[in-house]
Amino acid sequence: MGLWRAPHLPLFLLASVWAALVPLAWLWPGLTCDPVAWHRQELVLGFAGAAMGGYLLSALPHWLKLAGGEGEGISPRGTMALVLAWVIGRATGGACQPDGLALAGQALYPLGLALGLVVPVLRARVWRRLPIALAPLLLLLIGLRLRLASDSLTAVLGMALLVALVGGRIVPAFLLARTGDRSGRGALPLCARLADGALAVALLLHLLNASEAWVGGAALAAALGQALRMKDWALAPALRGHGDLALLVLAWLWLPLGLALLGLGLTGAVALPLATLAHALTMGLMGGMVLAVMARAWMGRAPGRLVAGRATIAAFAILQLATLSRLALSEAGPAVVLPWLCAWGILAGQCARASLRPVPHPVFSARRKP
Repeated sequence: MGLWRAPHLPLFLLASVWAALVPLAWLWPGLTCDPVAWHRQELVLGFAGAAMGGYLLSALPHWLKLAGGEGEGISPRGTMALVLAWVIGRATGGACQPDGLALAGQALYPLGLALGLVVPVLRARVWRRLPIALAPLLLLLIGLRLRLASDSLTAVLGMALLVALVGGRIVPAFLLARTGDRSGRGALPLCARLADGALAVALLLHLLNASEAWVGGAALAAALGQALRMKDWALAPALRGHGDLALLVLAWLWLPLGLALLGLGLTGAVALPLATLAHALTMGLMGGMVLAVMARAWMGRAPGRLVAGRATIAAFAILQLATLSRLALSEAGPAVVLPWLCAWGILAGQCARASLRPVPHPVFSARRKP
């Protein structure tokens, strides 16, 4: 079925192309009547939504196999339907469209994705995967908040929480798999649960209209927790030159750093605008994690490991440059947009080439050594 052989092929391609196109609103102001609102909305629902769907739907068969099921995931027709829902959301969700039409169109893809994940998980009774299967609903809530309240802080904290919940499980799992030790998999350590809880508290405090000082304090506590949880990770492979793992860890570091910067800004300890500080979490964390996870689907395969190619490493480095430029310049000019566009242009090319090659199994991990 070509592009429809695996759900990550079309969804990752859409994510990378959309990531490159959305920031053009800053260079082409006439693209939409409200560039700020459209930019925030489409990087969450369009870019992050497509990337999330590609990963979760590709991981779904593995979840089912672990539960003793047949390991079947979404069908090619199901993937086509989700892609159509994503396209409808982008076509009807513009900043200039009426709220009713925009919200109806935007809800199609997250709801369809959640349904495609939750139903197989419930049938297989894989209860511990249910929170992750419901993650698209959090994405939808963030989109609703952006649309109806223009609340960018909810979007930033919500996306950080999504990365913490999903990435906080897959990054240590990939690290542990490289060591060959499977005994450490299971319930999250207490430190990780407390760190995610502190981040959830920061989001809840903001939604309850607590003072910025309280929200900032919770964000600082979450930053400390997200940094400390790494002490339980098997970091040795990433530190020994395993490029695929190094990219994941480097992207993850933006979570504690970004939360710390945001917390300092909310408490008044840093004078930079919150819109600038938030890009450590949006560009650095979300962009870096999406790139590092997506690229695993087409990295070279060696016995027991993945090999990050030069193009992937270059794209990741360029993305870091774009993030640092945004934090330093406090504006989204060509010095920020062009490196970002270049990074995702490289990823889009790799996605397109991957669609012409056999799909590796497993998609995101190397086969075990014989």
